[in-house]
Amino acid sequence: MRLETDLSEARNGRFSREPVPSHWPRGVKQLSIKGSALFGVHEETGNLYWDGKLVQTSNRLANFERGLGVVLVASMVSLAMFDAIRFFLGL
Repeated sequence: MRLETDLSEARNGRFSREPVPSHWPRGVKQLSIKGSALFGVHEETGNLYWDGKLVQTSNRLANFERGLGVVLVASMVSLAMFDAIRFFLGL
């Protein structure tokens, strides 16, 4: 048996009545503590949802960062090998 949670109170009080910081974009509001009850995470995928709607996230730089990491590690390993060779040859 699945129980439904009544989120009407959370939906009605989802935004804080506090003034938002002046540097925030127009139309952005702070969430209240009640509004945080509208967040959920899908157990299998790890996707974040707010009031049943998927929160869009992206990893645009993920491939670039991985490539940069591979290049840096390869550089460090090659430098360590060259230093070891110079040490053992007495150069």
